[in-house]
Amino acid sequence: MRTIRSAFALIALFAAGCAVDAADPDLAVDAPNLSENWGVGSFAVNARWDSGLNANLSAWQYIHCNLDYGFGYMLTDINVYQEALADPSEFIARMAGVCREFDLPAPALPRTGALMSKTIFTAGFRAGALSAQVPVNNYPTGLQLRVDSGNTRVKDVRINYAPKNATWTALDLASSSSTSWAIGYAGTTVNLSCPAQQVMTGLDLRYDTVTGQIRVLEIHCRELTWP
Repeated sequence: MRTIRSAFALIALFAAGCAVDAADPDLAVDAPNLSENWGVGSFAVNARWDSGLNANLSAWQYIHCNLDYGFGYMLTDINVYQEALADPSEFIARMAGVCREFDLPAPALPRTGALMSKTIFTAGFRAGALSAQVPVNNYPTGLQLRVDSGNTRVKDVRINYAPKNATWTALDLASSSSTSWAIGYAGTTVNLSCPAQQVMTGLDLRYDTVTGQIRVLEIHCRELTWP
């Protein structure tokens, strides 16, 4: 099993990314069915939010579940921390992700219980993690951001998810839902959605090294496939 995962991870390293308009609606209900023997393919799609601000940008900070830990891992949890109490702005000042492993050959695609955590970035923050977590038996299909009215910083985040349908042949995107917002800050909602029948396997971001505010964030999606 580990050999198969490694092979998929090597294929994924050469996958080409392409931009997705974050404003596009989900193309959910008319997606093709999947085989019961699911897998995560090598084709990658990225959906990005960009503030357009380039001063003091960090290098890319990231979590890549399927590449770093194995092809059965998906990004199911995001833990965030608020800005320091002395800062009058509202924004995410620290972010960590949790990758959970799914048993892809199983028809129900259950979680195996294995998980890996990683801090994605950290700036000046207050103590106390706040979380967005996908419920068990659901699969991450994208991310929603709350940004300020000037579109300069990420204030909050929640995860989109969907279950499998009744016959276990596809994601039931007509039953899609979202976690609660991690913090609860108000703002403009930005949708970063995976295409139909794709799952979220990671994210990249760049932040302002002076203010600690996220300026660019993109998610990684990969197709669900069959042999």
